[in-house]
Amino acid sequence: MFGLGPDVKRNVIEAVNNTIAEYKAKEDFTTEIGEPVIGYADVRNPVFDMFFTRGMSEHPKKILKAGYTIVLYFLPYSEDTVKENFDSREKGEKWTKAFYDTMWLSMRINANIRQVFEDVGRLTSLMNSPTEWDEKRFNEGWSHKLAAYAAGMGEIGPAGCFRTPDGRLGRVGGIITDGMYADDFEVLDNEQLEAVYQQLISNSYFKEGKNVVCSDEMIAACPGCAITKDGIDRAKCQEHCKTINAYTPSPDVCGKCFRF
Repeated sequence: MFGLGPDVKRNVIEAVNNTIAEYKAKEDFTTEIGEPVIGYADVRNPVFDMFFTRGMSEHPKKILKAGYTIVLYFLPYSEDTVKENFDSREKGEKWTKAFYDTMWLSMRINANIRQVFEDVGRLTSLMNSPTEWDEKRFNEGWSHKLAAYAAGMGEIGPAGCFRTPDGRLGRVGGIITDGMYADDFEVLDNEQLEAVYQQLISNSYFKEGKNVVCSDEMIAACPGCAITKDGIDRAKCQEHCKTINAYTPSPDVCGKCFRF
């Protein structure tokens, strides 16, 4: 009853690829997008409870009570886009354009993936808009990145960025559906979940992380002076990112520290 089946999975891949091709054909879409990565996360995984209780992300069940699977995609930026941004303290023009281009692309992909599931009678819901940002918590209300981490698609890095196992950076998006497709997950106890939390915060180099030490090179790379030896000051990071995007002051609009 709840199985999504191999045809739906194939159709999701086609929906993502076809949407990317559609946007690449637009004259004003200049961002180079690599091969997308598709993943699935089971909302019953206890890490989502931990993310919620720690204020890191909304719980997927709060977004869609009948939801079972988060369908995720990762849109990798090209090496040229990433390199241009890393090579200077100034705003990377390709990086900034990629942020906006993939924001609009993501919203269209979401609509097309939802259609795939609605065509087979499944319930779906968007997780959030790519423009949503909570200035008090210094993050999105819902985190696609943490969901992608839970799906085993990659790791969390500096300033909470998401990168694949081979270090690629880009945009993560997705929807939630009431169908079941995600692989089995490891059930962690409270002690293990605490260890995951501490590791995520430390990997993000946030000041509240344990044993966080930032290199001189990392400190020098931050144009907002938000990084010191003992970590990233989220408030200062947000204030700098506001100078790039006042509406969505996510670290992703800057990304200078993502290479560390």
